[in-house]
Amino acid sequence: MKVAASYKDIKIMAPDDAAFSFFKSPFAAHETGSAVDIAYGDFGSRAVSPVDGTVVDIREFDSPTPFKDRDFKEYITAIRCGELFVKILHVKPDVNIGDCIRAGEGLGTFIRSGYYYFWNSPHLHVEVRRPDDYLRASNNMVLDVPVGVVEKCVNKPENTDVFEFSGEVVFSDNRYALVDCPDHSTSGPVSGYSVDGFLIDGFIPAGEHALNRFGLIGTKQNVPPFKYSMSIGNSYMVHPSSVDIRVFDGQDQLLKVAGVSFILSFGKPLIKLVPTQHGACLPQCGEKITVKIEKRIQGTLS
Repeated sequence: MKVAASYKDIKIMAPDDAAFSFFKSPFAAHETGSAVDIAYGDFGSRAVSPVDGTVVDIREFDSPTPFKDRDFKEYITAIRCGELFVKILHVKPDVNIGDCIRAGEGLGTFIRSGYYYFWNSPHLHVEVRRPDDYLRASNNMVLDVPVGVVEKCVNKPENTDVFEFSGEVVFSDNRYALVDCPDHSTSGPVSGYSVDGFLIDGFIPAGEHALNRFGLIGTKQNVPPFKYSMSIGNSYMVHPSSVDIRVFDGQDQLLKVAGVSFILSFGKPLIKLVPTQHGACLPQCGEKITVKIEKRIQGTLS
């Protein structure tokens, strides 16, 4: 287990093979950098506790779904860690109120929540909350992100405002394709794809989409390469209107996709290509892909 995020003395742990994101979800707490999604395993597989503490509350409720006659139960599990609570979503707990649990011990099973897009992978949604305010969606207890100095990867052609990531498709099905690009940052405990000293975190749509921001995570010493709307700790919130994103195949033909999802990892990060709809055509394993991100305007939004 490694530290994926922290708040004061509370360390949020994740398995060594986990990927995680602070900005790829539309949940309100992600708007303020106060939540982390920790992804590993499969739907129905074992999820482990991210913290040490005592289970103090478990809530079951119906999550929204566009499908008729589909039951999407959702669960909130609250774990007391000292004077604060840790709130967990998207896991059906098999623990009980009053149980003491340690990080890495079994918490429950991953569920396919009604909040998910079809291309979402199983994950825990984790927040740190005050004991008197842990059920509401909004949160402003900003998490610390364990990203140190990020390498400025050589992925930007000279005299251009375009960042390029080229690699090979290593997984493809009806929901998404995963691309392994060798050009990623490995200088700190967290790996990801970097642009001018910042790791990209989140979904960048190729057109209109409900997910209307992504994150850049780095240090205050560097200037973000894209126009940003908000600074949160060592992260910057970026609106997709600041960039153009395009995906090309090995013959330099433009592919039609809904967008591209970037996520952080303790190991080798992968780039997720999201189709325009479930089952739409995607590149297959072994095909070469290039993702190009072009910045539009320098500076900040005012």
